[in-house]
Amino acid sequence: MILEEPALPSTNRNLNRLANLKLVKQQLFNHPAISRAAVARNTGLTRSTTSSLFAELDRQGFVRHLGRGQAAESGGRKPELYTINTHYGYIACFNLTYDSLYVMFLYADGQEISFQQIALTNHELLQVMEIINQQLATTAAHNDTEHGLLGISFSIHAVVEDDQIVHSPYYPLHGINLQKYYQDRYHVPVKIGNEANLAAIYERDYGKQNSADNFLVLSIHRGPGIGVIANRELFTGYRGMVGELGSVKIPNRQGRVTELGDVFSSDHFLARLGQATDTTINNFTAAQQAVRQHGDATKAVLTDFATVTGQLLFNLQMLYGPERILINSPLVESIPELGTQIQAAARQSGCQVPVTIIKGSRYVSLLGAGALLIRQVLGLEDVTLQFQWFRKIG
Repeated sequence: MILEEPALPSTNRNLNRLANLKLVKQQLFNHPAISRAAVARNTGLTRSTTSSLFAELDRQGFVRHLGRGQAAESGGRKPELYTINTHYGYIACFNLTYDSLYVMFLYADGQEISFQQIALTNHELLQVMEIINQQLATTAAHNDTEHGLLGISFSIHAVVEDDQIVHSPYYPLHGINLQKYYQDRYHVPVKIGNEANLAAIYERDYGKQNSADNFLVLSIHRGPGIGVIANRELFTGYRGMVGELGSVKIPNRQGRVTELGDVFSSDHFLARLGQATDTTINNFTAAQQAVRQHGDATKAVLTDFATVTGQLLFNLQMLYGPERILINSPLVESIPELGTQIQAAARQSGCQVPVTIIKGSRYVSLLGAGALLIRQVLGLEDVTLQFQWFRKIG
């Protein structure tokens, strides 16, 4: 008896269909209004295949029907237009900073449902998780989507590898596996990322289209960090350690070794500004007022900070070879003249690539976390997506 090798036509057809579904979903995501004929042209699929895929996605609730558009100049029937169904589902995004929990809920296309900042009085992770659970419960009670919660994402100022927190300087973990807890409780995918890395994802996905393929984002908060995009992919290195600038050791003026985060941070800047003005400055609004009211007294503080930042930007240029560098910092954003001085200092230090100050810093890592998760839950991780967000940000 001769055994024939098993043929796999059905498997191949299934793989092709999944790949084609991804193409159609990408078109729906990237176009506010598109016809099936245009999808077929853009993807190279036949019209019959496109119609079949549309029907499948429509049954899943992925497609939003927009009605008929304009007829072609040559006449003929007006085409039916479609886009992604915004209310297909929603995702939850949380950013854990030193003193605040930022909360954002997004629809499946990346559009905002809600945003708020919640002050934190301590760094007890279990208490923060309880606040998060309350936020998830409140939004679930007002859910107006077809599939409800699709996933949960976290941005945190910590070393993160494969969605696991390796080291957190502010929140002792006490053995808590944040990803496993939320996956087990809500039965949805959970993504966890370093704040600076997610800021870089934001710039790639929400930033201007046709942006650079190789760039980095310098985040300046209670410590510095960088997110690196290489060939449009996030580069985190061994155990997620790329970008942990705060732990870099440098010699100080006393000839001893100190960590960069001890002398280059928003806290260090505010402390120096307070010394220069003989006042207590513990927030960025007060810092902005101090610079306005005590210009001469604060000039040296701004100059020193800008000079150090400019030298750092030059070093980052030489280390990573980016086409452009962006700065994500509520401190720099709140004092525009500081940003201008940093850009000038970078040029004087020999930095040859454009340096841009991101506006809307409190939203950036949340949106990056959202984009990363939306790609996963929609099965569109490896395609170009054009995320849109209409709140003022740049």
